[in-house]
Amino acid sequence: MKTCLCLCLLTAVLLSSCAGMHRQQLPQVIEISAAEGLPVSCLQAFPEGQWQLVHAIDFRMAGGMRGHALGVLVLGDDEIRCALMTMEGLTLFEARSRGKTALEVSRALPPFDNPEFAVGLMEDVRTLFRRPAGTLQYGTTTTGEPVCRFTDEGTVTDVLPEDDGCWRIITYDADTVATRIITTQACTSAAGTALAGSLTLTALGTNGYTLSMELVSAEPIAQPLVANP
Repeated sequence: MKTCLCLCLLTAVLLSSCAGMHRQQLPQVIEISAAEGLPVSCLQAFPEGQWQLVHAIDFRMAGGMRGHALGVLVLGDDEIRCALMTMEGLTLFEARSRGKTALEVSRALPPFDNPEFAVGLMEDVRTLFRRPAGTLQYGTTTTGEPVCRFTDEGTVTDVLPEDDGCWRIITYDADTVATRIITTQACTSAAGTALAGSLTLTALGTNGYTLSMELVSAEPIAQPLVANP
């Protein structure tokens, strides 16, 4: 019963808006050319090629409730497959997505059977593991931090490399207000891809939530993914 309650609360939070006051505003960027040596880790933040990633996930809701789950993610060239499981191995949710619009849910136990949950979950996954769409601008913030800024139809994603090889990601909505902040730690390079040993995604706002993810395993996939018949 306690596990079910936590999962219901998680779903409600993920479906809620990120509206709120006093959130971080989009900073000004002083543009520079790529030839000036902006750290390549800006672009290495997103896995290249095909991978299977397993994370232990701790989630915290605005009301203080917490819970745990296991996340299994398969990244293809143009496809994402993800599943949420209990720590005992029960699959609660499973879906795949091609691009931003084609979403197919193959398993969704209550309360994960709301279509909006799948959309929100895939949006988080894309923010964490897919290079953002849009126009890329290299530069520094007014405080001197290097940044790669992706602008796509009014929304903005800033990738800020850190000196230790990790990075931060901040997304902004059309009103230039921050909606998500992602921090990473214990980053390593594997098969030409930078991987974060741990990461935290914070969705901002009065009904925000936090996902803390510890990498359990990361395996490159040698063969291309084949769509299910």
